[in-house]
Parts: sequence; C-alpha cells; structure tokens
Amino acid sequence: MRLVVKLGSNVLLHGTKQLQQDWLNTVAERFAALKKAGHEFIIVCSGAATEGKHHVQLTPEEKSKYTTMARRQLYAAVGQPYIIHALVEAFSRVNLTVAQALLTRNTFSELNRYYNTTAVFKHMLDEGIVPIINGNDVITTLELSSGGNDGLAAIIAIAMDADRLVLMTNTDGVFDKNPFTEKDAKKFHTIKEPDVLLRMINSQSSDIGTGGMYAKVEAARLAWYAGIPTVIANGMNPTTYDYITDDTPPGTLFTPPVVPSRSEQAKIRWFLSSRNNFGSVVIDAGAEEAIKQRKSLLAVGVKHVKGEFKVDDIVSIENAAGQIVACGVVAYDADAVKQAIHNKQPLEKPLVHANKLKLLYV
Repeated sequence: MRLVVKLGSNVLLHGTKQLQQDWLNTVAERFAALKKAGHEFIIVCSGAATEGKHHVQLTPEEKSKYTTMARRQLYAAVGQPYIIHALVEAFSRVNLTVAQALLTRNTFSELNRYYNTTAVFKHMLDEGIVPIINGNDVITTLELSSGGNDGLAAIIAIAMDADRLVLMTNTDGVFDKNPFTEKDAKKFHTIKEPDVLLRMINSQSSDIGTGGMYAKVEAARLAWYAGIPTVIANGMNPTTYDYITDDTPPGTLFTPPVVPSRSEQAKIRWFLSSRNNFGSVVIDAGAEEAIKQRKSLLAVGVKHVKGEFKVDDIVSIENAAGQIVACGVVAYDADAVKQAIHNKQPLEKPLVHANKLKLLYV
C-alpha cells in the first residue's frame, strides 16, 4: 500500500514547543515497521515555523519591523533545517534514508513539473528512500495559511496515485463537538459524505498549527473526490501507526465512492492535482445547476473571481457556500472575467467548455 502521511505540528513536536528527538525516534521505528510489512510512504510534515521561533526569539521592537506573515516565513526558514536534521537522525537509526523536498500546491499545475516531480518521488520510493515534504514557505505564503500542508498532502496523494491519505493530528479522529472541551463529543468512525461534515464543523485553528479540523476534512474531501480513502487519526499515540493500513483503522475513515472506470479516475486526479491553487471562480445557483447537467460554464453565471489565473489554467469552481463543485480549463484570464462581470457583458465563448470541465459531484 502506498501511503501519504501528514504529521501535524502538534504531532511532530509531540505537544511541545520544540522537537523531541526521542519522540521522533519512536515515530521512525513505527514507519520502519510499515516498511518491513511491505508498505511505502511519503511524509508531509508541518512545524517548521514553530520550531524556528524557538531558535529566533525576536524582541517586540524587532517584530515590529516585519508583517506577521514575514515573521512566519522567517521562522519557517530557520526551523526547517532543524526538522530535517532531526528526521535524518531518527530514520538513520532504523536504516532508512530520507530525502527532503520543499513544494508548493502549484508544483503540479504545469505538466512538465507534474511529470518531473512525480517521477522523482517514484524513483525515491523504488529505491527505498523516504520523501519528507514540507511547503516551501520562503517563496509562497499559501502553505503558511490555514491548513496549507493538509491540502498539500492531499494533492501529493492524488498526484502520486496513493492508496491512502493519513492525516495525523492530536485527536482520535473527527468528532461532532470539540473533544477537549465537550465530554459528550461523539466520534465519527466512517464518513461517506464529507460535504455534510464540513457544514457541521468550524474552521478554528489549533494553538500550535494552522490546520484545524476543518482544513483536514477539506483535504480528506479533496482526496475523496479522487477516489482515495483518508484516515484522520491520533498521531500522538505510537500504536496508531501500526494500524493505519487496516480496513478499519483507528480514527475516522473517509470512504470514497466507486469511480466508474480507471480512466475516469485518472482524469479526476489530473484535474484535482494540477489546478491553479491561487485562483478560482465563484458561481451562482443557476450556473451550479447548469454544470451539474454537464453544460458549459458561462461568465454570466460567475459572481466573482478569487485570485489570479491565466488562459488554459485549471481552476476551481466554487459555489456560494465556498465548496469546490468542479474544476475546469478556463478560456480567459482572471482580468477578462472580472471585466466581463463589471461591465455585465457576456464573453464570446464559454469560460469553461463542458468538454473541459470535471464535475466533483458524485
């Protein structure tokens, strides 16, 4: 089984403010056991900014010179070498070689980079090397935003044709309430409709990381559409790692629907992993109903544009509730669409032709 395992900040730092080598040694031993059992894995980790903050303690005067995001980027740049050094040491104890890769969610948006990156990771896996991935926070702020590395892990799982995405956090799964403050909180063991769950939970972040449960469920939803099961489990418990490949793993399991065919699944995965993550369009209810009927998306149905994109980019198509309902290849850049909306004038051709649109409803 090929796994993409994301270790959240709380998990990597084991509930502290700094790396604990003994804990990382224990985690490496668990991964070595998975390797011995015939599984291969890619690890996505957070925690660089938190670790870096321990080594660069800015005074209030020094902090005032930088924006909040600039400080986080500074901390992440300092913390990342400490994380990879600690992981190299931990995995070397169990005779496993690791390789570091700093990616962004747009790494897979260009065809050449998509093939090059996935080929390199496949070569690593073939040679028994463990890829350790983090967001390249020095050149992009997206992975430092809420849930950045959760979304990155989902995209990597999709691009690498993983059999399972595992999101390790500090709870025993997904609950209907906050399990830390509500004693009667009930855990969801299996989720078949992540959209329903997303509407039930909020997007509050944890104290250390930037993920929050909403971002994890959103990442699980993305993998779900690509036909990849996702497990959200307690990575603070060493025994959890022993059972993440089971049919009934600990935590919460998101079970995707059956994809009609292998070719259809490959098409969905290409659209999801290659989309432009810095731009999207938000559509009204009428346009949403039209694309559900496999019709083209017209500019008249677009309420507004988020971010930037260029002609032939694959972009997300969101409904009014902010849910991604489809992906498609756009025939116009973001500025042209904004101008059409502002002037209330139709474009000469569909923004996304039906043949270049992939609906994410099941």
